Amino acid sequence: MLRIVAVLLIISAVLLGLRAWDSPDTASPAKPRLSTPDNSDYYMTDAVVHQMNEQGGLAYRMTVGETLHFPDDSARMTDIDVHYLAGTSTYWDITAKHGRVPPGERDIHLYDGVKGRHPKPDGNVVQVTTDNAWVRPDADRIDTQAHVVAVEPGRRAEGDGMQVDLKTDKLRLLNNVQVTYTP
Repeated sequence: MLRIVAVLLIISAVLLGLRAWDSPDTASPAKPRLSTPDNSDYYMTDAVVHQMNEQGGLAYRMTVGETLHFPDDSARMTDIDVHYLAGTSTYWDITAKHGRVPPGERDIHLYDGVKGRHPKPDGNVVQVTTDNAWVRPDADRIDTQAHVVAVEPGRRAEGDGMQVDLKTDKLRLLNNVQVTYTP
């Protein structure tokens, strides 16, 4: 009988040892599995993108609160601020709450509170607001088909559709344009 108890104790000890060896280490908790938001393949927070021109100078700087990149090479962004230098003596600042880059493209579609600010060489500052706009870095252009309001000291212009040539520093409203001058 004592032999049976001894064999049972040995078998129990071996089974407990195997169970302890096979179980995860309780002293170090298991690392949580990381995942990306909304099935993106990667994401960035508080990112800054610097694009250089052919001469090695800064063409534009874009800061985004969050960028989600997807396997089809599309992207979604929030809290976007583009500081665009292009070929002019001043700059354009364009901001929006949201933006997206379609699959396989480099153009950025901004929407939800798009605002532009452009100090002119004469010291006046042009303020532009619209619902949405495309920033086209390869073409040095901003455009939209939406309603646009452009204001600078002494002048308010509005119309449907806009093109901004960032190399020549020309803003053009396309349709239903109305301009009001104030002294």
